[in-house]
Amino acid sequence: MKTVLVVDDDPSIRALIRLYLEGAGYGVREAGDGRQAMRQLADQPPDLVVLDIFMPEMDGLEVLQQLREQCRSCKVMAISGGSAKIGMDLLGHATIFGADAVLEKPFDAETLLVKAAALIGGPGT
Repeated sequence: MKTVLVVDDDPSIRALIRLYLEGAGYGVREAGDGRQAMRQLADQPPDLVVLDIFMPEMDGLEVLQQLREQCRSCKVMAISGGSAKIGMDLLGHATIFGADAVLEKPFDAETLLVKAAALIGGPGT
């Protein structure tokens, strides 16, 4: 089973992404911030990391930098809803830092699942 680590400081966003991914058959783990994510990545690298960019403590770009040093094979989908609000293209920066795909919040289940499948294949492959 393909595993996905969902990293977002908003528990409702994590729950929604979990619902979408588990409904499609993926295994899901969660982290509420970048530091938790890095601990989980050290323990057991997932197939895909769905990574929020705008987080307190350790933001997604910092996580992405460290993740690329630790797990080059991990696929990363950066997500953010804050780019337009603050006048910065955070998702564009995420691709520069090594994100394999980006997804702007809000998004629907189909869009998330299509991008996940494109990155790591279906849940049972």
